[in-house]
Amino acid sequence: MLEMVVAMVIMMVGLLSLAQVLGYALSVSNRGRGVTNTKLLVVSTLEQMENLRNTGQLTFGQIANAGKVDNTGATLNFAGFQTGYQPVSINPGADGIFGTADDPSGTSQVRAGFQRQIVISPLGTNMKKVEVTLQYSDPGGGTRTLTGTSYLNNDTRSNILR
Repeated sequence: MLEMVVAMVIMMVGLLSLAQVLGYALSVSNRGRGVTNTKLLVVSTLEQMENLRNTGQLTFGQIANAGKVDNTGATLNFAGFQTGYQPVSINPGADGIFGTADDPSGTSQVRAGFQRQIVISPLGTNMKKVEVTLQYSDPGGGTRTLTGTSYLNNDTRSNILR
């Protein structure tokens, strides 16, 4: 009988340890998913900047934060990308560009738990630094931040393969 009790205690300790390891693995997996989703949103925003320039939807001077836009020679008047942290909309709004003032902000129109900041800094007449920072909710209840940086030049031909 004593042997049975000892065996049961050993088995119980092993099962509880296994349950704890599984719980930790699930939390790490959820955290990894959050980081992956955030990286995809950052890269998507950086690629949007290059695509806007390559397609001519915006001129190089128009790719700027609100208040610093140069609309000279542009076919449409653009107000610029919002400053500060903004909700990440799932629809680009009437102008077709994500990160601008006309993006829908209703609760059904934004990615829950995500806030994005776009900072565009001129590095000369033909080069800009684009920083996209995303804040996202951690499965543990905290908030994490991920920043992606890219450089945008004023030459669309250098990035298009022919």
